[in-house]
Amino acid sequence: MYLHKIDHILRSLPNIENGYYLPFHSDHVVNFKGIIEYESQSITIEDRIRMLEYQSQLGPSITAFVNNRPIAVFGCVFLWKGVAEAWSLFTQESRRYPIAMTKGAFAFFDSCQILFNLHRLQITVKCSDQRAVAWARHLRFAEEGTMIAYSADKDDTYMMRRT
Repeated sequence: MYLHKIDHILRSLPNIENGYYLPFHSDHVVNFKGIIEYESQSITIEDRIRMLEYQSQLGPSITAFVNNRPIAVFGCVFLWKGVAEAWSLFTQESRRYPIAMTKGAFAFFDSCQILFNLHRLQITVKCSDQRAVAWARHLRFAEEGTMIAYSADKDDTYMMRRT
């Protein structure tokens, strides 16, 4: 359904200095520090790896590499025709490349909306993570509401969408 379009997505992504993008593969998590750095008291590293691998099978997903190390993963889970939920996971190192990561996210999400004819792309963002909320707004996601105790750690999250 989406694998034949991943090449189109990869071609739309901006260049990263000393870096590149590949379709996500489960081997990428072996060296992906974003799994370890992910802040959750309720989810083990093994559960996070399983969730990441599962999410990557439900829609297009890519890994950003710098110096042959994975620093970010982006993906979309198709919920039903025209609607998908975006997700991403970053390492601390990815913060050294804010412009490249932001341009990459724009290009990835824009490509997904166009190639898969999405009329809605949504994400959830922890309300307490003001940096993530600001970044989502910059990527043209708007808050629709607050989901109380939604995360595994019972954190409140914003439902945000691009239409």
